[in-house]
Amino acid sequence: MKNSLLAIIILFSSFVFGQEESAKIPQIGVKVSLGETVVLKGVSVKFLEVVEDSRCPENVNCIWAGRAIVKAEVTSNGKTEEKTLTFGEVKPGEEKNTNLYSSSKFAINGLTLNPYPTSEKTGKNSGYTLLICEEKNN
Repeated sequence: MKNSLLAIIILFSSFVFGQEESAKIPQIGVKVSLGETVVLKGVSVKFLEVVEDSRCPENVNCIWAGRAIVKAEVTSNGKTEEKTLTFGEVKPGEEKNTNLYSSSKFAINGLTLNPYPTSEKTGKNSGYTLLICEEKNN
């Protein structure tokens, strides 16, 4: 009887403590090709250029993980602003920034720059796409 009671207590405690973390809501990204413009909730985002892509290629050991820096033009309410986004590592004195637009209701952020370099394909790539997403502000 004691063994059965102990087994029930262990089983019950695994159910109680098994789901402590809530599931993270997946982000849905919008691809913006180099030179193209997309509009999200009335905000226009144009992917202007890749300033730097020094990310360490896949399957290669690097001293520094590298980074990608891109420029985008954001237009909202008739106001146009150029934004610089940094994905990856930052140097001392620099700030990591992936925000394109922010209001009291929502924000538009950069997720990543694709494609990620590989050991076979490094250097300038004409097929760059910027992945962006809209996030609700609470």
